[in-house]
Amino acid sequence: MKHYKIVLTTELSQQWNSGWYYKSGFEKNGHTVITFSTDSGDNSGERARRLIRQRKPDFILHLKDELPVETFEELRKGTRVIMWYPDPVIPEWLPPYVRACDVFFTMSEGLVEEFRQINPHSYWLSQAFEPSAFRTGEITDQDEKLYSSDVAFVGNLGSKPEYLPRRRYLQRVLRSGVGLKWWGPRLPRKLSTIPLIFGKLGRSYGGKFVWGGEHAKIARLSKIYLGFDAMPHVRKSMSERLYIAVGCGAFYMCRHVEGIEDVLEPGKEIVTFHTEDEMIDMIKYYLRNDDLRMKIAEAGRQRVLREHTYEIRMRRLIKTIEDAV
Repeated sequence: MKHYKIVLTTELSQQWNSGWYYKSGFEKNGHTVITFSTDSGDNSGERARRLIRQRKPDFILHLKDELPVETFEELRKGTRVIMWYPDPVIPEWLPPYVRACDVFFTMSEGLVEEFRQINPHSYWLSQAFEPSAFRTGEITDQDEKLYSSDVAFVGNLGSKPEYLPRRRYLQRVLRSGVGLKWWGPRLPRKLSTIPLIFGKLGRSYGGKFVWGGEHAKIARLSKIYLGFDAMPHVRKSMSERLYIAVGCGAFYMCRHVEGIEDVLEPGKEIVTFHTEDEMIDMIKYYLRNDDLRMKIAEAGRQRVLREHTYEIRMRRLIKTIEDAV
């Protein structure tokens, strides 16, 4: 395999930013990664142009709208520009970037044809798992007390439309009498959320945003880890959280995403549901069947480590770029 020099352009201000996982995946394949954090002040366009002139990378990988699209177009004069958009929603600002890059990747297979109307070099590339970022270390008695639960959820329950169904599903879990603990940003404090904050959903909050080793401990110590992807009707639009949870050893139960069976097999490596009633029935069934639950979780973990790490994913990204341009 040829080794490349890559400029990775994304937000890198926090250790949990996914850009760090991409960097690790490239480096495990022997590539040189030059990070360009777009959150470090103004004049990002000029700084990017100067970096390209000085370092002469083989390509630049860009994730969202961190750079102005005009800069994006200009950078193509000195290197190949690749974009990997990690979201199943198409905002108004995105099409000009799709048009301006050499190769475009979407994490949603169901959107590929739509993107190919803009740029014929558009491809599906699902996100993945970076094992080195999610090590549990020693699990203490305090960890057991803090992170254990019958059902866990990690994610945002804010007021965006795509988050509202999550609240409904989790409230249904609580009404069924099953123990729930959820983690992530706090519920937004506004008049409409006061009943949630002081109700059962608010009281089941774990108390903080989690990542890395803490996230891994939740995956390992909860009996069931629930997942709700934002656009389940869009084929293969699974979020990175799927791979993180299963890779960390969670028994992962999620709202069914069209095509998910091509990635992880329901009933053998994960469990999926279509309705609230089906979710509750499955939760109660698997809480009664520890051995089966642990067997499924381990099968999923092994498949993720075998097929869905960022080391593997970046090999596919490179191969697709080589074939396309």
